[in-house]
Amino acid sequence: MGDIVSQLRRRFFMLAIMAFLFPTHLWSQVLPEGGALLDFVASERQRGTVLTYSQSYIDDKFEKVFYQGTLYTGIHSFKLDGCDVATGVDVEDRYSGVIQHKSGFGRVHMEQTGELTDDTVYQYRFSLGKLDANEIRELSAIPSQFASNTSLRCEEDRTCRVSWVRIASPDREIGETRIVDGIQDMDAKVSSIALPMASPEMAANAAKLFAEAARACAAR
Repeated sequence: MGDIVSQLRRRFFMLAIMAFLFPTHLWSQVLPEGGALLDFVASERQRGTVLTYSQSYIDDKFEKVFYQGTLYTGIHSFKLDGCDVATGVDVEDRYSGVIQHKSGFGRVHMEQTGELTDDTVYQYRFSLGKLDANEIRELSAIPSQFASNTSLRCEEDRTCRVSWVRIASPDREIGETRIVDGIQDMDAKVSSIALPMASPEMAANAAKLFAEAARACAAR
């Protein structure tokens, strides 16, 4: 587990350097409100959130499962051209565990899973002017990668909640592409998305900046 955490920390360090040396935002035709949003997201990209977790549950084969690992969430890219946004979010899960198999006569066999990985990339595309500024807000929620109805605990936050900024479009004008372990499994228009933030304070600030930029673009 220590090696995994060290690897994630090294990844954060490299992402911070890359964000500084190779900025992925575009500055052409950006409104003042958009510039403030760009500066904020550039800073947020260097943070990310890590949850060190353990969870147990009964799977669909009625066998008890126990996992422990680390889950990283963070914004890896953010581009703004005028009022058009293209942004990407990484979710990286590194975990291992035990599956309790039951056989006849009450015998129990414990299967070690070994080290497992699940990587999910979300790509979002939307126009700030088509967002509902009044529906942009901060929230606290458990990442969807965690199975529901489980016994779940995290070292950083016992409830395993992460701060997010929720962005909404009344006419489903947000494009979302999801890639799981290198395979695209979703490409659709959605009415809302959530971008991970490092803290509740950062999420509240992000909601304010997104709403200001959305209103400025809608007024153009």
